[in-house]
Amino acid sequence: MPRGKVGGKYDRRMSFDDVKDERMLMMVDKLCVWMGGILEETLNRENLIPQIRNGVLMCRLATVIQESVDDYTSKNDEAGPLPRKAPQNFSQDCSNRSMEARENVMKFLTWARELRVPESSIFSPDDLLKLKGKMNVVNTLLAVARRAKDCGMAADIDAPPKIANAFIGLEEKFGKKFDHTSKAFGSQKSELKTVTTTLMSGSAWKIVQQKIDAILQLPGKPSYEIFRV
Repeated sequence: MPRGKVGGKYDRRMSFDDVKDERMLMMVDKLCVWMGGILEETLNRENLIPQIRNGVLMCRLATVIQESVDDYTSKNDEAGPLPRKAPQNFSQDCSNRSMEARENVMKFLTWARELRVPESSIFSPDDLLKLKGKMNVVNTLLAVARRAKDCGMAADIDAPPKIANAFIGLEEKFGKKFDHTSKAFGSQKSELKTVTTTLMSGSAWKIVQQKIDAILQLPGKPSYEIFRV
């Protein structure tokens, strides 16, 4: 079924077409790369919400993260309270609107709280089940990724590998460092502005722009605007 469609009718709540902030969309992209890599699933902006809506993939994600949590707690006496087990007995074959789907989502959220994801970052079940707040769902999953990283699991959600590799190739070609690569998606905005003004007029910047446009596929928006404050 095409993206954003339920029962043959278009439903923009299932997609991210209504999200205009490119930085927020980039966070969605990073989440899809991280979560999809762990679960060996193809996730993107178009299918993320439909794929996770019944809670199955989130419970599977918790099961994988729990392995890192167990290893972390076994090696750290001061690890503090963390979940002792992943969600148990979750339904792996249920429709998006079923009671089983709600139970799956609730089990995942209970586990996320035990992982010490801040309550302010926990989405409401209806944010996903009734499509009331998809960005709240994304925020929770990113918070889970950060907590997983705290427990020793690889979770590079701040620098997408494809973008980092593109800049590494440019550094080798032009013999210079693009120091803003690791900070382009962070909070040090004043430094990003300085880099933007020095690169825009050079040939190196044009190639950077083309690389990022190709990777992120952001039609109609100059890639240098990503780095603007």
